[in-house]
Amino acid sequence: MGEASQKANRAVSEASSAARGPVLRNLARAGYVFIGLVHILIGAIALQIDRGQGGEADQSGAIGSLASKPGGAILLWVGFAACAALALWMVSEAVLAARAQGEAKDKVKETASAAGKAVIFGFLAITFAVFAAGGSKSSSQSASDFTAKILGAPAGVLLLIVIGAAIIGGGAYYVYRGVTRKFMEDLSVPGNTRTAVEWLGTIGYAAKGVVLAVVGILIIVAAATADPSKSSGLDGGLKTLGSQPFGVVLLAATAAGLVCYGVYSMARAKYGKF
Repeated sequence: MGEASQKANRAVSEASSAARGPVLRNLARAGYVFIGLVHILIGAIALQIDRGQGGEADQSGAIGSLASKPGGAILLWVGFAACAALALWMVSEAVLAARAQGEAKDKVKETASAAGKAVIFGFLAITFAVFAAGGSKSSSQSASDFTAKILGAPAGVLLLIVIGAAIIGGGAYYVYRGVTRKFMEDLSVPGNTRTAVEWLGTIGYAAKGVVLAVVGILIIVAAATADPSKSSGLDGGLKTLGSQPFGVVLLAATAAGLVCYGVYSMARAKYGKF
């Protein structure tokens, strides 16, 4: 039984390694280009909000703006393929991490991290596909609908508080990675370019972390007030920042930081370790 299990594990690992060929690798790298493009557009939309103009500053708003451009549908299908490839790459990372030798704590951490990224990139790929097919999807409305469903479930309030706290924790981790520049461990950047990428990543990670923390706070507020509309995703988080004292400055700085994160993501497409 033990030998059969070892053979099965080896077969899974070999299949995961075989799937990580040059085609998938290059498509996965392209996925980071599209992630960068989405963040740059979100930052640009947030700056428009800062000037009093309308717009949905989240993934759906960014991808929707691409869909409205000439040739947008083709670009979105490419974005779908690239992000789907990146999600598959992360699935293979999770499998390999789970099968690797080493301490159980490190294996669990690496596996969970890769699996979480696979889910995020997979959802982004689906959003690209929805818009490419001519549909539309409001991230803010989806967040509110999701919150409403959780509120209606047994112990829904407690579950939402846990989810909100987890997102706040994720935001804090982004800030930590930015400030400590831990993200540079994922890259291999030569020469003078390294300094520029470090600064872009530091600012970008910190800005994204702040926004995620605000999104988590809004989820907890929605749970505490039993009002799902309070939970409105990334767009709601940015608009909440803009409504605070000195909100114009906060929103502009955060929007600029998201643009930095987008440029950093594009650099990761080139210099990331695959």
